[in-house]
This record gives sequence, C-alpha cells and structure tokens, in this order.
Amino acid sequence: METFKTIKNNALAEITEKKSKFIAHIFYVETPEEADNYIKEIKKEYHDARHNVFAYAIETMDRWNCCKI
Repeated sequence: METFKTIKNNALAEITEKKSKFIAHIFYVETPEEADNYIKEIKKEYHDARHNVFAYAIETMDRWNCCKI
C-alpha cells in the first residue's frame, strides 16, 4: 500500500490582499456527508462571502472519491 500525507489537525488561515480577505479552512473527513456538513457550517458562518470555493477527497479501499470543486 502506498503512503500519503493527510490532515492531522483542523486549521484556519487568513490573508488580506487588495482589501479582500481570503479565508482557508482545512479539516479531516471520512465521508462525503461529513464534508458537506463542514461546508454548510462554513457557508453559514460566512454567509456574506461573495465566493465559497471548496474541494474534498475521500479515500476508499480501492480508489479516491473526489469531490465537489
């Protein structure tokens, strides 16, 4: 089996560029439902954001299931 890097801890990062704030969240999930729940929480928290961009990948025994982008 191949080894790969994964997410150890949830994290948040922010940068401001030309008066625009960019906020990134990273979190570990095991199912698409978990990912959808996190995405819903973030969209609710930042309801006034003009853009919400997200992606996720779920590893299964035989392949990777990706994701909404």
